[in-house]
Parts: sequence; C-alpha cells; structure tokens
Amino acid sequence: MTNQVPETTSQPTSADRTLDKRLRRHVIGRIRDYYVVTVPGFEALCRRELVDLGLSEADMRLERGGVGFRARFVDCQRANLNLHTATRVLMRVETFPATNLRRLAKNADRIAWELFFSTAKGLSVKVKSHRSRLYHTGAIAQTLESSIARRLTQADRAEQPVTVPQTLYVRVVDDQVALSVDSSGESLYKRGFKSGPAHAPIRETLAAVILLSAGYDGLMPLVDPMCGSGTFSLEAAMLAKQMAPGIGRAFAFMGWPAYTEKKWAFLKREAQSRIDVLDRPRIFASDVDPATCARLSATIGQHGVTDAVMVEQKDFFHSRGDHYGRTPGLVTINPPYGIRLGSQRQADDLFRAICRH
Repeated sequence: MTNQVPETTSQPTSADRTLDKRLRRHVIGRIRDYYVVTVPGFEALCRRELVDLGLSEADMRLERGGVGFRARFVDCQRANLNLHTATRVLMRVETFPATNLRRLAKNADRIAWELFFSTAKGLSVKVKSHRSRLYHTGAIAQTLESSIARRLTQADRAEQPVTVPQTLYVRVVDDQVALSVDSSGESLYKRGFKSGPAHAPIRETLAAVILLSAGYDGLMPLVDPMCGSGTFSLEAAMLAKQMAPGIGRAFAFMGWPAYTEKKWAFLKREAQSRIDVLDRPRIFASDVDPATCARLSATIGQHGVTDAVMVEQKDFFHSRGDHYGRTPGLVTINPPYGIRLGSQRQADDLFRAICRH
C-alpha cells in the first residue's frame, strides 16, 4: 500500500544536479527543527521513544501535546516509521515576524519552496492564529499558496506530478509566523492494519500510550477479553515483536524532493531485521461476537503477528486466569458504552460485574 514515487530514466540536467546539491545541503544533511504531535499529557513517553531511536535528549523540548527535537531528514523518516505514541511529525521550514499580508508575502517569497515541494498542486495550507494582527486565516493561507506557486513556477517545478498530497501548517502567535511541513500525511494512528467497524473504537496511539503507561514490556502476558477490532491486541503484538508500527503504510515525505526510495528501503530493512519471532503467543484476545473474532484473526494472519496473538470467541465472564498460564501479566478492557448498555442501572450492574470478575 506504500505510494511509490515514479523514477525517471532520463539523464539528470545541470538544474537537477544543482537542486540535488541544495537538497543535500539544506534538507538531507542539515540538522533541522522537528516537532512530534502526541497524546497530551504523555509527552514523556514520546520523548522516551525518540531517545530509544538514538536521538539526543539534550536537543528535545517538551510542550503540551508534543515534543520538539533537532535532527536530520533520515531521523524524521525513522520517527514516522517507528514511533508508537506519535500522531504526526512536522518539519519546521521557517519562522519570521509579520504583522500584515504584505510582510507575510515578502518573507514567504524568500523561502526556497522547491526544496520542500515538487508541485503546488494538491497542497493544503492549514492556519491557526492567536493574539496577532495577522488574524484572517483564509487570507494567510491564500497568500502562502500564491507564494509557493510563484516560486515553483520560477523553478520550473509547476508541472510536476502529484505523488503524495502535502500539507503546510502555519501557526501565528504574537505576530510570529511559524511554517512547518507535515512529513506524515495521514495521522500516524492509521497503521494500515485494521478494517471493518468497531463498537467501541480507540485510536492506536492512545492504546499504545495506555499499554506503555501500564508498564507493558512485550514480555508479559496480555489478556484482551473484550477485544472488538483488536486495537490493544495489535498494538501489544507490535511491542512484543518489536515491529515498527509504520512498516505497512505510506507517508507524506515520500512526495518530498529530498526523498529517495533507496534510503527508505534501507530504513525498512533495518526495522524488519529487529522483528522478533515468538515461540508462543503472549497476547490473548477474545470477544463474544464470532464475526469480530473472525475479522481480527484475518488481520493477524495478514500482517504476520500470529505468533504473538491468539484469538478465541468467548464471553468475557467465561474467561479464567488459569487459562493464560501462571506468569503475572495485564488485562486490558475497553468495554461497551452509551446506549448499548441500556439504563443507568444496567450500566452500573455491568461494570460491577466486570470488576468482580
């Protein structure tokens, strides 16, 4: 399902070689500012994941809802591929002051947009403004779109094909404009694993945060007795097998001029070499609905985690601890909620019964 960037067989021109040199100097080889968006309140977990990838903790800063770090483009790709707790990864392009649209356009026109975008087609500009004289978000977006289109036309890049949709995030605070390019594309909680409806869905990134916060290390047993679509079980399986959560999906950076399929293939091989093969399942998923269990079993088989997860059709209240061995472990439950529980009294009775069991 990975979007591939078409390769050209023509000989590179002098302009191509010049652009390649600039890309190596300003994007590929340069240490830039990046920002990982994560679940608010759990930024420290995301920072720990970044440190485990080999990034310097001294160059990181925690903010509400994210972690800033300094790194190279290859580290940005590796973060998208490997982070369990991230929602998306942004690369900072530029920061400058602007109090009106004229000043915004003048500063934007100085940016070498051809280093970040192959075309202005399919580009989305998302703007937030707080406490600034530059407050009209629609006008800000239009100004930047025009600047990018002009620059790419001058650089003979206007007719490049759209390979992957791109997004420019604009944040204006106290008359300071920060421009960042989204390297992820679709939110990183979309692992490319699950399909079909779920009655009580939970995002994969939140499930990973819950598991890691509870101390799940991938070695202990995990019982998921109301598994539904299997989010907890699948996230636990990736942790147990040391599987990169982004190994089966595409990313926005695949449409960047700096992206090369060769380097990405190396990073994927690097991630695949770390995947463990387990001698027996450590995650025990079950649900009362047979169709739900069948879908999860198919997903597990399709994505190569059958050695980590066992699926059974079973009522929660028929589950017994001795069925899962004697090793201490964790139970994770995302029970039904809302109108499916009936009256308030019925809901209270169900939760009391769950806790007793």
